[in-house]
Amino acid sequence: MANGKSATVTLNPQHQNIEVVHHLVANILGRAGCDKCGRLALLRVDFLGDPGPDLSKQGVISVHTEGF
Repeated sequence: MANGKSATVTLNPQHQNIEVVHHLVANILGRAGCDKCGRLALLRVDFLGDPGPDLSKQGVISVHTEGF
């Protein structure tokens, strides 16, 4: 039985495009094994929202909530 591997990254949305995201996913897969045949068991994507004005004033740059 192989050990599970995982990676979590938080992306800066500025200057982001499809090529940057593709390169990042390829880089993560390469860390899990071979650059050419990396295997992905689970890809989870969370879209973070911009904080409200009250949180922005306190230095918050993104918000992720569940069940609110």
